[in-house]
Amino acid sequence: MITAFLLNLLLCSMVDGSEPPSATANGGSPVIVVHLDGRRFVGFLSDSDADPLSVLLLDSTTTTVPKRMVDTLRVLKGAMPEPKPCVVLLKDGSQRRGMLLEDGFEGVRLQVGPRTERIELTNVVGVRWRPTVAQEIEARKATIRSSDPAEMARFIRWLIMEGHVEQAADEIEQYAKDFPKASETTKQLQKLLAARPQLDEQAPKRSSKPRRPALPNGALTPTEVNRIRIWEYDFENPSPVRIPGELRRTFHARHLGKSGFPNLKTLRRLPDHEFLRLLCEMKDRDLYDEVQITVDPPALDRFRRTIHDRWLLPKCGSCHTRESSPGGFGLETQDANKPEVRMLNLLLLEQAATSDGTPLLNWRNPAESRLLDLGKDPRAAKYPHPEVEGYTPVFHRGRETWVTNVIEWLEMMYRPRPNLASELNIQWPRNPPKSVESEGAKSAASPS
Repeated sequence: MITAFLLNLLLCSMVDGSEPPSATANGGSPVIVVHLDGRRFVGFLSDSDADPLSVLLLDSTTTTVPKRMVDTLRVLKGAMPEPKPCVVLLKDGSQRRGMLLEDGFEGVRLQVGPRTERIELTNVVGVRWRPTVAQEIEARKATIRSSDPAEMARFIRWLIMEGHVEQAADEIEQYAKDFPKASETTKQLQKLLAARPQLDEQAPKRSSKPRRPALPNGALTPTEVNRIRIWEYDFENPSPVRIPGELRRTFHARHLGKSGFPNLKTLRRLPDHEFLRLLCEMKDRDLYDEVQITVDPPALDRFRRTIHDRWLLPKCGSCHTRESSPGGFGLETQDANKPEVRMLNLLLLEQAATSDGTPLLNWRNPAESRLLDLGKDPRAAKYPHPEVEGYTPVFHRGRETWVTNVIEWLEMMYRPRPNLASELNIQWPRNPPKSVESEGAKSAASPS
């Protein structure tokens, strides 16, 4: 309890996300001290200048280590107020790039593309900050001569290949003004910029009253199912994934020449799930549809087994169908064992809200989800289900694990939660419209 209090006190003090201070009022800085004989001491260091070092361990005992016997000493960075770009150095010599969420006693929590992963503390050698996009651009620009058209053209090409399309557009406009005689180079740069996928156009736009996109009737497409599986992919517990050889070549050609990017030979030898991790790190979302994930990742499998098939469809779906949609909430009940229908029901559940506008799913505090209250006995619920004929509680005595399953499932899903309906770029009505039969025939094939 004492050490937990001290850690919370320390992490709350780190409001700027920088290196933790050398000492705090009581406990000190959270550290990992590795002895020359291989022993690891995890705890709090109050004075890094003292010799020997005195470390308050997590079991509230104290140990001392002479400085001459210290192999490495790493000060943990704690929880980040906002994700920060970093590189995690691993014990096997490899590296992980991503956005640091937490560097604590339970390991490093990293956001990699659309997924969060945790790296065991024993596998981490260190965490190094990466410059922000703005800092990286400024540093790169400071190394070139702005009066040299060739160097400026190389700089603009780098911006384009790194995906900084807005900055590249501004630089091209300035380039045309500064070097009017280099009109051919300007045209080449403009063509290169136009060929770069404008991924930001697909991102959901924030507004005071977000408009929910219309969801299709019947089922999603196999491609949309595959996109959901990529969003929910768990790199800590990887499920089978297939990466076509052509995708590896395309990906390599796009990032050819970038510092630290693996060569084609190395890229071809990467296991499929490690290639997907790199694809997510580089944020080449226009290439996601080439990835083939044929089974549900753990979070989606948990939804299928313990929620959708167990009670959401047979209990709630007996009344809340898409045709009737009482209270504005309805599920697809035809061919619901198919992933294309089940994933559509997941999106319908995410969009569902009560009459006062409160979503049924509370991603910040899963235990407070309205869905749980609506499934309880009305006499025990804070926000009970409306009185309707034939309603029977889902979460009655003896089904406490069903409530736990909902909470644990919500905690397994990717957060912060994206608006999947917008991120998937679902178009409805379909153009051209597809019949139920054609959708059913396609669903028998693996996602592509």
